[in-house]
Formats: sequence, C-alpha cells, structure tokens
Amino acid sequence: MRFFKATLIVFLFAGNVSLAQQNLVYNLYSMNPYLYNPSYIAPRGHTELFMNYRKQWAQFSGAPTTTTLNLQVPINYRMGFGVNLYNDQAGILQTNTGVISFAYQIYLGKSTKDLHRLGFGLAAGVTMNRINLNKVDDPNDPSIVNNNSSNMDGQFGINYQFNNLKIGFSLPRLFLSRLISEGGFSTPKLDQLNYTITTVSYNFVLGPRLALEPYFLYRTSEIVDPQFEIMGVLKMDDLLWGGASYRQNYGAIAFLGFNLKEKFRVGYAYEFAPSQVTGFGNGTHEVQVSVRLGKKKRSERPVAQSEAPIQPVVIAKQPNVEEPKPVVEEKKEEPIKEEKKEEPIIITEQKPIVVEPAAEQPKEKLITLSGRGLKPGYYVVVGAFRSNRNALAYMNNLNKEGYPATVSFSPAKEYYYVHMGNHSSHEEAAKLRDDYRKENKFTLKDTWILTVEE
Repeated sequence: MRFFKATLIVFLFAGNVSLAQQNLVYNLYSMNPYLYNPSYIAPRGHTELFMNYRKQWAQFSGAPTTTTLNLQVPINYRMGFGVNLYNDQAGILQTNTGVISFAYQIYLGKSTKDLHRLGFGLAAGVTMNRINLNKVDDPNDPSIVNNNSSNMDGQFGINYQFNNLKIGFSLPRLFLSRLISEGGFSTPKLDQLNYTITTVSYNFVLGPRLALEPYFLYRTSEIVDPQFEIMGVLKMDDLLWGGASYRQNYGAIAFLGFNLKEKFRVGYAYEFAPSQVTGFGNGTHEVQVSVRLGKKKRSERPVAQSEAPIQPVVIAKQPNVEEPKPVVEEKKEEPIKEEKKEEPIIITEQKPIVVEPAAEQPKEKLITLSGRGLKPGYYVVVGAFRSNRNALAYMNNLNKEGYPATVSFSPAKEYYYVHMGNHSSHEEAAKLRDDYRKENKFTLKDTWILTVEE
C-alpha cells in the first residue's frame, strides 16, 4: 500500500514515468521572481540569499516537499549572476538540481527618468534523480533496479519593465529529464519548450504609504492543459504586505509577509486543498525568507579619467548677491606647451553664458554650469560637491544614461549641487525623489530635497 501511494504521487506530478521532475509551483514568486524567471536577478540591487520551503498536502505521508536555496549577486547595473539549488521529494522520487544563472539588462530610450529596460537571463546546470529504495516494498522490482539518473538542466527568461509595469516570459525547463537512463546520464535534448510561464504585473500607488500590485500568470505545459493564475498584493510602506491568489482548476491561496530593518523579508502562504485531492491533506504550506548581504552595490559607471580638464569657473558679481570665493582647480597635469591667457566662464542666474575666447586665441569649446545661484523652489539633489570638476563629471555620466541632471552653484554654501530640476511644490519633488531612490541603475538611494526660499 505504501508503494502504491508513493507511486501515485510520482504520476500526479510527472505525468508519465519517463519524466522525473514535477513542474515546480511557488505561491510566493512575487517576493522572488527569480524562482520562475532567471532574468530577474537581484532586482533590488543588493546581494540577497533566498530560502523557500514548500510542504504540499500537509499531513499526507509521501506528499511533495520542496526546499529551494538561491543566492543572487548584482555585478553592476547591467549584469548579475545567481546560484539556485533545490531538493524536491515526491513519494519515492527525490530530485536534486543545481544551476548557475546569468542576467543582462538593456536600458531603452534616451531618458531613464522613468525606468525602462529589457532583461535577459540564462541558466545551466545538472539535475540528479534518485528513487529512495527505503520507501519501496520490493527494492528488487526490475522496473526500479536502476534507481539513479542525471540530466542536464537549463532555463531561459526575458522581462520588460517600464515604470511600474513588468512583463516576464520564461522557459523554466529547457531539457528533457528522464527517470530511467541506461547510461546514468541522459544526452541533453531540447524537448520541453512547450513548458512556459508568462507573468504581467503593475504596481498601483494608492497613496504615500499604500500600493497595490496585481499579477497575472499564464502557464503552459505539454502534459497538462494551460492554466492561469491571478493574484493581488497589498503593500504598506514596503514593510507589511499581504494578499490572495486563485489558480485555475485548483483553488485559492492566501499569503502575508513583512520586512525587518530592510535586511530580512519573511513571507508565508497557505494553499487550500483542492477538491481533486480531498483526503490527501489539509492544504499546502510555504515559507520564504530572504537575507540582504552587505551594502547596495555601487552600479554607476566610473568617471572617465581621460576627460579634458574643465576650465576654472569665475562667478560674476551681481547686485544684492554676496560674491563667493573663486573656486581654484588643480593645475593641468599635462605639460603646457605655450602659455595663453584663458578666458573665464561667466555664469549668470538667468541662463548659462559662454564667453567666447579672445580673438587672438583659437576658438575652444567651453563647458559651463547651468546656473550661478539657486532660484527659489524645491531641488531634487543627487550629489553635492566642492569641486566644479567633480560635479560636472558626475552630471555628464548621468546625462549619458539619460538622466536630466544639471548643476547649480550655491553662493551661500559654496557647493555645486547636481540635481534633477527645480520644482514648484514639495509634493512633486518628494515623488520624484522617491522614484529615484527605488531605481537600481545608479546608487540614488541618498537623493534628497533642497528647499530654497525667496
């Protein structure tokens, strides 16, 4: 009887005896989309360790149990890699898989004020299948004498993100995995391309502290009918979250979670037992924990050392404005072949002014700041520098990536501020500040608002 029940579990999940692995299902994939799609590696820009434990059809002996462990590491704002290990036990069958993933992001358009990117991910590894003879009534059964096999495993994923919209498509299992293999290791064969997962989500901001993110998932498989799933996640301050989902022809799921000091994320989901497995158990439990390791990886492009030195900046004296001390730049390192009097760059409050070189000197391209003083308003500041050279270098890097960065000088503070514009209301500036803090392309977490009164 024990052998019969264990074998039944294998058939329920594998579809036929030649397929060793069940198609894994996770209820907390919104917390870790990498579970389904390898293109989602370290979406929050930090190195993170994820642990997931899923006990299906609780209180039923031999029911599937899955333990997943994955490490996700961002290399920079474009690339990242991950390592995913999982152990799946269903009746007499035990499956161990290990894959290494690589993801690459392409940023689209000239402006990235609103997040706009396309990501790709590829994973490769090995799956090992084993029949646990300790759970078999007759270990000498000729159908299970060869109780071990190994197969190549692989995954492919792609995702598109624009502002709060996310669309993902993945092939979570590229190769055929067989339970019985005469040679122990099956020749890789691309035979599971009909197994796909497509996800669509959009994060609706309901208020300064509340957001709702609905998900739609569509799953196809060669051995079962297509299946859809809908889910809604309600988030408060990114500290508490919860929601529910419904899986077609299966049933409802409820879940909740919390974040602790931005270091730990814990989620729990309960999947109600569907009618087709009545008597097998009381439902499915799933727990997921993530741990953030280290500080957020700096991802901006390094300042090019080969850029031409920037001319010293002289601030023109204007009525009712205290003249700041001139900024003295370091001398040019390259030898000066001939001495020529350099014309200063004059910066006014109304608009940038470029002073043409004297007639007797060759015409040069002069770089100017965007304004002398700070007009009244609310500035979304991403950097403050004593040196105009460093401020302009940082601004140039941001501009190359599409950010509308500019530089203004404060005579009172004698700082050069790199900012994303002057806004008329604090609410408008605060929304833009929060958007930049959430982005992963650059380290803009410390973006702040500078208020300038009349």
